[in-house]
Amino acid sequence: MTPTFSLYLDLIRFLAAMAVFLDHLSSHPFTRDIIWRPLSIYATGAVIVFFVLSGYVISYVSSTREMNAKDYFSARVARLYSVVGVCLMLTLIFDHLGIWLNPGFYSIRKILWKPESWKGYMSSALFLNEFQVFHFDGISPGTNGPYWSLSFEATYYVIAGLVLFFRRSLWIPISIIILACAGKTIAALLPIWALGFALYRVRPALRVPPWISLVLAVASAIAVLESPSITRHFSGDNFGVRFPWGRGPFNRRLLDDYFVAVAFATHLVCVRHLLSKPISIPERIGSGIRWLGSLTFPFYCFHYPTICLLAAISPWRDTTRSRLFFICICTIVLVIVTTPLCDWLKTVIRRSLSRGSVTNNRNRPDRTK
Repeated sequence: MTPTFSLYLDLIRFLAAMAVFLDHLSSHPFTRDIIWRPLSIYATGAVIVFFVLSGYVISYVSSTREMNAKDYFSARVARLYSVVGVCLMLTLIFDHLGIWLNPGFYSIRKILWKPESWKGYMSSALFLNEFQVFHFDGISPGTNGPYWSLSFEATYYVIAGLVLFFRRSLWIPISIIILACAGKTIAALLPIWALGFALYRVRPALRVPPWISLVLAVASAIAVLESPSITRHFSGDNFGVRFPWGRGPFNRRLLDDYFVAVAFATHLVCVRHLLSKPISIPERIGSGIRWLGSLTFPFYCFHYPTICLLAAISPWRDTTRSRLFFICICTIVLVIVTTPLCDWLKTVIRRSLSRGSVTNNRNRPDRTK
């Protein structure tokens, strides 16, 4: 992966997180008719972009740095819990403070996606909050509804680790059991995450002439940006079948998800070819993009309970720009302040888990047996 392409991925990650933030901020009861609508319709597509990117990055690090099971799982645990630990604590504090200061605001059904309970926090801490075998029905830690995607991510991390570092006779049955417990929605989106994973593995075989790469990169970017308009014309919610109960048994519009995934995967392949040669980028710009990329995960995890609290205590009405700026500035400042703490925790957790591990790359077992 060239430094330029790595910067591009950081920029995409930040823009995707911002898309989720603006979509949530633009909805009732936070703000109303302030944010330009074309900026607030990409939350669903942005999560799919995160899944594809996650698979791609995991494929990269497991091929270059985390080449044994202990290093891989230590890195994944450190990556998740360094942010999730702070996230759950902030959500708990912000929710209780907000309910104390403005209980009427938190009584709105939009705010508390599910009644706050210890099950929501415990299941979320273990990334089991979306596992259908437990019949949690999408339980969340307090107001932090967007936390749902972390249950998906953690499941895919585990399955990827099993595939990479264990024999086929083990990883196949264990993966089947995990997916059976996780349920049909996590299983249905697994191919999207796996698409990103496969893109890195098959990159030597994907050779596209530069002019075709340029055309496809632009066309696929347009397809992603126009996806809300394009996918609304699809005939059904789930692979062309319209279910009378809305989004069907997957609770997702899978055609929309797979359309965005394929379009973005195409864009990723083409941009990688276009940025395969070193490009000189001023260090100040590169450092700025890397810094924005480092904010992405905390931004995604912290933003919703923060929006709830700030909207609850805001002295301005939901139709004023003052309220919009107040929420935006405070949320961004919070993320900037807490990200170094998350980075420090990641280092501490990873060092603790990796203590005594063999740093030399180990030969992987023959997974054909």
